[in-house]
Amino acid sequence: MKLVVMSDSHGYDERVREVLKKEKGADYFIHLGDLCSDVRLFPQIIFVRGNNDYDYDMPEMLVSEFGGIRFLMVHGHRVSYFHRADDLAALGAKNHCQVVLYGHSHVFDDQMINGIRLLNPGSLMYNRDHEDIGYYVIEINEKKYKVYRKYL
Repeated sequence: MKLVVMSDSHGYDERVREVLKKEKGADYFIHLGDLCSDVRLFPQIIFVRGNNDYDYDMPEMLVSEFGGIRFLMVHGHRVSYFHRADDLAALGAKNHCQVVLYGHSHVFDDQMINGIRLLNPGSLMYNRDHEDIGYYVIEINEKKYKVYRKYL
């Protein structure tokens, strides 16, 4: 199973389309908020709402199981800036998730906190860590997964 995870495109719909085209064989596409566009343009994507999204039909948070692994998907703007990693890990644990996918910071992240893996793909608009824009591909096989950082 292949998941493609992106975030913070801020109205740059062409970059979202570029990811969809590059990863057209993926099983699931996930956008972690701040699409800042009409979600109906991308019916193949699972969305959570960011602080700059005004489509109130988008959920604030989702918990889903893919390939036997529980994922929490959230934009991340409602957790403390100073305790973001700890708060996200606690939220993941509270929801019995192994992985938390989040956005908002425009900074790539891949870390383990208290047994919970935190993954932030950065931004499709610009990254605040001055890295190239990109996204994550997560490949799941037999309840094990690998994460790949990809660039546009």
